[in-house]
Order: sequence, then C-alpha cells, then structure tokens
Amino acid sequence: MTMTSAMPKARERKSRTRTKHVSQLPAIRLTRLLPSHIDLMEPLTAAIVCVDCKTWCPITGMLGRVQKLVPHHTGKAGEAAAIRCRSSNRRVEFDMTIPEWRQALTDATTEASSRTATTVLPKAFSPQTDRTLRARAERTPAGRMADWKAVQVQVSDTDAARKKLPHGARPSDGPQLPLKPEHLERHDRRQAELGRHARNGRPAEEAPVQPECANCGTTELNVVRAAAAGWRQVLRRTHCGRCASRFPAWMRTQF
Repeated sequence: MTMTSAMPKARERKSRTRTKHVSQLPAIRLTRLLPSHIDLMEPLTAAIVCVDCKTWCPITGMLGRVQKLVPHHTGKAGEAAAIRCRSSNRRVEFDMTIPEWRQALTDATTEASSRTATTVLPKAFSPQTDRTLRARAERTPAGRMADWKAVQVQVSDTDAARKKLPHGARPSDGPQLPLKPEHLERHDRRQAELGRHARNGRPAEEAPVQPECANCGTTELNVVRAAAAGWRQVLRRTHCGRCASRFPAWMRTQF
C-alpha cells in the first residue's frame, strides 16, 4: 500500500468505548502471553501488548461481562497512517489471577537476571606486586644487562654443579641407556668372541654364537637355552631374565 501525504493520520482514541461490537477473532488468553506483556498493577486500567501490532493497548469492560481491547491503530497517534488494527475489540480471556501474574512476572525477572552477563572487575594488585610491576616498567635495557651480569657468576656455578655426576658406584637397579649403536656393540661382541676362540685354538667359523646379556655380561650356550631361561630383548638389546625383569612388560619382547 502506497503511503502519501494526503492520507489521514491516526488520532488519539479514548481508553474506554461504548461500542458493543466484538471481534470475531479468537480471544486472547493471558496465559499465552509473556508476563512482561501484561500490566495488571491497576486492575481497572489493565493493559496488554497487542499480539498483532505489538503496542500497549488498554482493556475495556473490566467491570462488565466482556473484556476486550479498545479500538486502536497500528501506528503512533498523530504520526502514522490511520490503519485500524485487526485486533481491535478483540476479547481478552482472564485465565489467570493477579497473584498468579505477579508470581510469573517475578520468576521471569529472576530468570532474566540470571542470564544477564555480570561485569567482572579485575582483582586489585597487592602493594608488593604493584611495586614490582612499576619497577619492571621503569627498567631500561642497560639496567637489565647490569642485573644479568650481577647474577651471571651464580648461574654459571649452578649449571656446573648440575653437570657433576655423584660419586660412588652406579646403581644396579636402574636400567642402562645405550651408549653406542646396536650394530657396533654387536660387532664388538662378535669380534671378542672370535678372538677368545682363536686364542683357544678353535677355528673362527666353528665358534658357536653365544648370547650375552648387555647389562650384566652373563652368557648362555645358545639361543634356545637363552629363550628357555627367560632372556628377552629390551630396546633392541639382549638381556637375561633377571635384568629384563627390571623393565616394564611392554618394553620386553621375545628373544
């Protein structure tokens, strides 16, 4: 619908009318409206928000048998076009009492306040923290360099002390870390075995391969006897049953 300047403007209407006309639309039930869209503070001047034009409208006939909305326009009086709202003279069904409405309004207000974000105020610094932050902000690169040089000697002594190993024998219960690659250690063990058999006058090709524990140095006659005795592979190294039991089960594999 085209709006022109020649169209009539909505004028203020009386809050109470004497017409007996009632709209054919279904009655508005208060229980289906938001508690904030109902005003029953003064029962004789009750008002609700119109479900069509979303404006506050008085309810007429509060002392009569039929309560209905007063005739009203969709726009603001004196400014918008004089277009009658379709909910004019529409019946209002009071299916709730005033105490029930007050309780519903209180519950709605409490729920809305709980959803409102609260302002989180920053925690105040203690005097000591405030002095530390102020001093840090006032420091210059030259001052920080001077502070570092003052403690550099103590830091160097602490690092040197950390690198020192404790005196005494190595604990026998802790697992050893490999110091050389596995293939080099296997080669060294093979060469030592061949040299031992060569000194005994036995040919090198006939020298049996005897497994040796990488931790305690215990040897076994052959691989079959070692597997039967509980030898296991841990970190790709051969360990006897006693040494292998010190490692977790998920690290031990079949020999």
